This record gives sequence, structure tokens and C-alpha cells, in this order.
Amino acid sequence: IEKLKTMEKIKITVFADPTCTWCWGSVPILRALSYRYGGQLEISYVMGGMIEDILSYNNRRLSIGGDIALSNRNVHKHWLEASAVHGMPVAEKSIMLFSESRRSTIPQNLAYIAACEYAKRYETVENDAPRRYLRILQEMTLVDGAQMNDADNIVAMSALVGFNQQKYSEVFAGPETKRVYSANKELCNEYDVHSFPTYKLVYADEEMMVRGFTTYETLAHCIAQLSYENVKPIEDGREALTIANVRTFIEEFGVAYPVEIATAFSLDR
Repeated sequence: IEKLKTMEKIKITVFADPTCTWCWGSVPILRALSYRYGGQLEISYVMGGMIEDILSYNNRRLSIGGDIALSNRNVHKHWLEASAVHGMPVAEKSIMLFSESRRSTIPQNLAYIAACEYAKRYETVENDAPRRYLRILQEMTLVDGAQMNDADNIVAMSALVGFNQQKYSEVFAGPETKRVYSANKELCNEYDVHSFPTYKLVYADEEMMVRGFTTYETLAHCIAQLSYENVKPIEDGREALTIANVRTFIEEFGVAYPVEIATAFSLDR
């Protein structure tokens, strides 16, 4: 058994929604984990569909739900407050995430699922295309304030990761994407996930849940605990801090904000 455990990877399932500011704020942490642990980790996503309809949604603490204009203002206020904590940039000007005809965050969830389905169906795209497309969904929504719950915008942005827009549009609107989304929602119910991000860590036959926004250090501790310290970082942050390694990090992940580099290399923000 112990020999088997030394061979296992840590599988991390991230329950998320592309419009969630705390999921956006967790990107530096997930990138740092990927960079430092390399092939010892396997990270996947479950889309949780945060807001089905803003008119029936009700977050009393943040005063989000019911009134569309008020919800947009309070969502933006929450983004700015969260950004001060997690360090990832968000739109500075007012946003219009919701409108009368676009009242849900589910389209963004379907968009990521469709990217995964497209990559399975058409092997001509790069393996990391779904991951890069998720980044685009998050960045366009939270930094640019674009209405990425609009199907036309979703399809147009898919071209940035090399997808054929006509084919992607068919996958996005197809029954398999909706089926996978329903399965994702069932997983959220099974694991009692009500906040994003939530992490499920699996090692051999054991698992651990970490709920809500957390730190790199907390997840690294959980990895060590769950794996009996068999899974360790390839390099620790500051020891890996060289110009060459920073360049490698940026080449691997593409666009990188200062907080992403700071998290990966254990720097003070």
C-alpha cells in the first residue's frame, strides 16, 4: 500500500464559476501549485453555475439579486473589495454583468465545458486550450467587464485559443455540453458545495475537502498531509527565483499579473 501511495498523483478538483471573483483570485495559487509541483498534480474543474437567474437569486449579505442595476453595482463593489484581498485586478469602472436578456452566469460555465468537449472532439487544438480559454472567460469578465454571458461573445473569444468558431458554436449549443453541466451540478450537490472555489484533493483512496478562498500555503500543507509527504514541491519559491525561471513561468502560462509571479516565487506582493 505504501509503495502504491508513493506512485500516486494528487488529483485536485476545483469547483468554480468563471464569474466568481474568489475563483479569479485563486488563479495565482493554482498556477503556483502547477509550477512548483509539476506532473505530481492533476488539476481539473467542475463548473458550479453560481447564478441561474439574477432576478430570483438572493445574497442578502452582499445585496445581490432581484434588482438588476443594484446587483451590477454591488457585484462590482464586491469585486473591488475582494481584489484588495487576493491581488488579482478587476474592472475599475462600473460593469453590466447582468441585463434583462442576460440574467445568468451559466453561459460562462457552459462555455468552459464546451471548450473541454471541443478539445476531446477535435485533436488539432493544443492540450491546454480549455485552460487558456477559462482564463480568457475570467479575464474578459472580471478585468474588462465584458458580457461573457452573451453567446456571440463566447463564440468569438474561442478563436483566441484556435477553435473553429462554427464548430465551437455547435459544441457550445449541443446536448453533450448541457449533459456534462448537469453532471457537474450533481457533483456539487454530492459534495455539498455552496461556495466557490471549493477544492477536492484525492490521493490513492483518500480525499480531503477545502472550502472557500484559501492560500497556497494551506493547500501545500493539505497536499503534504494527504500524501503522507510523498508529494513535495520540485522547488520552493525563493530558491527558484531566477530570471530564467520567471521567463519559463510566463512562457508556460501566458499573461501573468504581478501577484501571480509573487505567489509562484514566494515574494511579498
